[in-house]
Amino acid sequence: MMLDQLIQGLGIRVVRGDAGAARVSDLTEDSRTAMPGSLFVARRGLSSDGRRFVGEACVLGASAVLSDDPALPVPGSVALCACDDVALTTARLAERFYGNPATSLVLVGVTGTNGKSTIAHLVHRMLNRCGVRCGLIGTVQIDDGRELAPASMTTPPALELSRTLATMVEAGCRAAAMEVSSHALSQKRADALSFDVGVFTNLTRDHADYHPSAEHYLDSKRRLFGLIEPGGLGIVNADDPHADRFEAARLARCSLEGKGDWSVQVRSHTVDGLDLHITGPDAGARCSGQLFGSYNAMNMLEAWIAVREVLLRIDGQALLPRLEQAAVGLKGPPGRIERISRPGDDVSVFVDYAHSPDALQNVLGAVRAVAGGRRVCVVFGCGGDRDRGGHGRPRHCHQRQSAPRSARAHHHRDHRGHDVLGARTDRGSRRPACRHRASHHRGAAG
Repeated sequence: MMLDQLIQGLGIRVVRGDAGAARVSDLTEDSRTAMPGSLFVARRGLSSDGRRFVGEACVLGASAVLSDDPALPVPGSVALCACDDVALTTARLAERFYGNPATSLVLVGVTGTNGKSTIAHLVHRMLNRCGVRCGLIGTVQIDDGRELAPASMTTPPALELSRTLATMVEAGCRAAAMEVSSHALSQKRADALSFDVGVFTNLTRDHADYHPSAEHYLDSKRRLFGLIEPGGLGIVNADDPHADRFEAARLARCSLEGKGDWSVQVRSHTVDGLDLHITGPDAGARCSGQLFGSYNAMNMLEAWIAVREVLLRIDGQALLPRLEQAAVGLKGPPGRIERISRPGDDVSVFVDYAHSPDALQNVLGAVRAVAGGRRVCVVFGCGGDRDRGGHGRPRHCHQRQSAPRSARAHHHRDHRGHDVLGARTDRGSRRPACRHRASHHRGAAG
């Protein structure tokens, strides 16, 4: 694609060079991956400034550079483009370069502190069971329609995001379920996308190392609903006190406490999972799976409504009968209260990647509910160089709901391990993080 065609109508100024003569065959923000024909996006990041690496990208063959600095030095053979908002422009460039793949998919975006991975996974699983090929972008895995691969972050950067969506379209996907993190929303990674369905799960303390205030964190999450297309559906957890801050022209309010127009009745909740009956304005259905806890009842409800909306958008009422079977016997994503012991074992063992106090408390409550009075023992970890105020909170969750056995500072980064394990509480006290054993272990950065 020629540069002048790529940037047309995007508010980009050509400061130097001939846009009509520059051919763009690749987009990159990493100077090390530049190649002949690359457009290199040179912008300031959280830990480094991409504008410092323009020379390296040009040596490797970049044909154009995009920056917010119109005076950036570039070789005479390289076109220099400038814009006021590099983050937004990059997202729009990516969609155009890859053929606007989001417009060919029924797109479901999920945001919130906890539950994103589970809901996106359930939407992906149910739609594929219904015969609708669906891609997945999330914290745990990415399914681009060709292969299932581990994910490196919750929501990829804009260039990778559009490239992944394009691969889904090429592979025959008709829908995509994606987690949309507060980081991604505040950094405008998804601002060029138009979502058919937006889901809000809940909001509790998280990422205080990144967001300057709780209001900033909330506002970042709310941005997803501003990206829902006209006529799209917003789905909210009405039991969360922040639900009223999320607005959409069409809104499905979900509640386990009688506050919404969609609700669930728990038919059974055992060590084998949840069996639910969903009721709504014009629908009733069964949904069951190997998931535990009232919070997963909400996750299953929101996922079911999202899938129903996708099916209606793709083929009206024709596909809805398939949902009846697709919603039975579900499994959660890896690492989300995942049972790794076998039925009949003397001890039931679960793995969960809960990383916030609220998530950890929910997990412990869910396990307690199916423990049948047996003791619950916990091994938990704390990472350093993140939210300093949150280190002590997981410990208090354990002290309230379990008999903890081991605490590990698995990757303490710039903090001393014992500072993480014995973090100060809001009251200023300093107590051992675990009654029995504390250790610190240097793990790989993730």
